Amino acid sequence: MKNKVLAILGGTIALFGLGYLIYVVLGFNAQNGAGVDAVFTKLDLPPIIIMEVLYATLITIIFSRWAQIKTFATGAQAGLIIGALIGCCSTLELFATTTGLTDLTGVITAAITFGVRFAVAGGVIGWLLGRE
Repeated sequence: MKNKVLAILGGTIALFGLGYLIYVVLGFNAQNGAGVDAVFTKLDLPPIIIMEVLYATLITIIFSRWAQIKTFATGAQAGLIIGALIGCCSTLELFATTTGLTDLTGVITAAITFGVRFAVAGGVIGWLLGRE
């Protein structure tokens, strides 16, 4: 139980830290259409932190209960796949249901950025789950 809590905390820190670096500091954004400036006008941290905790919890449950992942390398590999799929799916939904918020370049950007974030977080979670 202690390892799972530490894994969730470590995954949350990795996801939030990399998200801040990628999206705020470096300025990568999957939503790069014409209507973005009108829609994305604020940065509300509490819901973002809750989202990262939920993502880390999801990965921890998958790794500990079903996949038995307990190393950084296998966690990073699985995290990359999970993150790329989540990023691609969520941005494809925006692409399919909105006008001007994103394009296919944004879908690819989201898949890559989510994949990188989840690979690092998955590695951290796998490593923390494998600690005795």
